[in-house]
Amino acid sequence: MKNFFYNTLLLIIGSALCAFALKAVLVPFGFLSSGLTGLSLIIYHKSQLLPVGLIYMLINIPAFLLGFKFVGLRFVLYTAWGIVIYSALLFMPEIKLPITDKLLAAGLAGTINGTGIAIMLRSYGTAGGSEIIVAILNKLFGLSIGLGSVIINAVVMIISLVLFPLESVLYTVVFIVTSARISHYFFHGLSKRRVVIIISSQWEKIVEDINNGNRWRVTLLQGRGGFLGTDMSVLYSVINQTQVPTLKSLIMKRDPDAFVAIMDASDVTGENVGNQPHW
Repeated sequence: MKNFFYNTLLLIIGSALCAFALKAVLVPFGFLSSGLTGLSLIIYHKSQLLPVGLIYMLINIPAFLLGFKFVGLRFVLYTAWGIVIYSALLFMPEIKLPITDKLLAAGLAGTINGTGIAIMLRSYGTAGGSEIIVAILNKLFGLSIGLGSVIINAVVMIISLVLFPLESVLYTVVFIVTSARISHYFFHGLSKRRVVIIISSQWEKIVEDINNGNRWRVTLLQGRGGFLGTDMSVLYSVINQTQVPTLKSLIMKRDPDAFVAIMDASDVTGENVGNQPHW
């Protein structure tokens, strides 16, 4: 239940931000949107027959079935819950912001929407829409969240160019690019990991210090010096960037002459240290 409420909280916060961007900026300024939300707005502006929330829920059905096939049952169930939450929030009344500059409005909406998407992608599901398709592309082809969004949104923009004025579409492109960059930055950029390689004669004591604190996991690799040919143990670990100073301090305390190499690890899959989606 604790896990369920935590994921529900992420879905509510993320959905609320995305819904606010839509109701406070996109609809009042006549902009479109990305993914299936964009398709919902296209249908809404051209028909005016159904509320945006209901249209969004209906066109999510095919994407929902694809998610069930390619991603997994847990993802689909949480995404169904996310769709309900987001669709309900779309029934909120329009909000008037004291902004008249369309370019500023598009950038603001993209920032808010991208942050909301990144928060939802930290849960076990999404609010539906293009995020389901992005999850499938990420799962099958390893495409990043930002790149997957750009590909899907390019298709939506081509449709929009046929049906709407060029100016509205261009402002929408600003919104989409901003949203994709923000979601990619918050999802991957703030979850950076570091690969740490340690060569030390005091490796046993260093491993003991790491295990005693249960701070992170470490793997022992067998190595051989290239000059003297001496056998040695090499410590290999992947940690969060915030843990780097603590680890370096621990190593230097045990062996000031230790060799330590630290490298970026932007894409890490793992239950404890991974920075990939939890799908």
